[in-house]
Amino acid sequence: MELPEDCAGVLLDLDDTLIDFSEASPAALAHVLGPDADFAEWMELTEELYPRFTAGAIGYRELERRRLAALLTRMGRPVPDVPELDAVEAHRRREVESRLRLYPDVLPFLARVRASGRRIGVLSNSDGPQQRRRTEQLGLAPWLDAMTVSGDTGIAKPRREAFALACRRLGVPAARTVHIGDSLEADALGAHGAGLGAVWLHRPHRGPTPPPPARGVAVATTLDALV
Repeated sequence: MELPEDCAGVLLDLDDTLIDFSEASPAALAHVLGPDADFAEWMELTEELYPRFTAGAIGYRELERRRLAALLTRMGRPVPDVPELDAVEAHRRREVESRLRLYPDVLPFLARVRASGRRIGVLSNSDGPQQRRRTEQLGLAPWLDAMTVSGDTGIAKPRREAFALACRRLGVPAARTVHIGDSLEADALGAHGAGLGAVWLHRPHRGPTPPPPARGVAVATTLDALV
């Protein structure tokens, strides 16, 4: 699958697109809360709260607090006050970050994009300092021409404004930018609706490869497929 000839910039989601969370996040949760912490419930709570975050109703830190408090309640444990809740969440984040790895196809892909003369940016729905720290930790930062994180801007994917801002920072018009990410709604359909080229990255561990969800949205299972 080739990037369009007129593509001058590539925007990338970070978590579960470039950075492998498939093992790091469940292991960190079990380490901090114990083996009875159900990661499926954790993800269910994330999905419940995420629309409020992307709509701007709550910030990312508040999402984290509510998610942790809800999981503790489901586990039958007392919910501590906010400072202690934040301390537990900070511990979990540190454990996640100690386990993070790039997918093997990431650096070769970035090298191909850079060699083609295209600009490279990240557009992430998360906390700004956290995501910048992760790009430094994993060696992504030197490859990036721009980085836009919703925790800094207050504008999250799939809102059109989030993609427009990321394109401005990248210095490439939306019509000449391709966005690649793992979320159907936030990444693929959001980018398509904002006038960017869109690739839904559906890695093999997520199950069978789905058909394209909409005309103009491509599906890839690996960055190796994109040249």
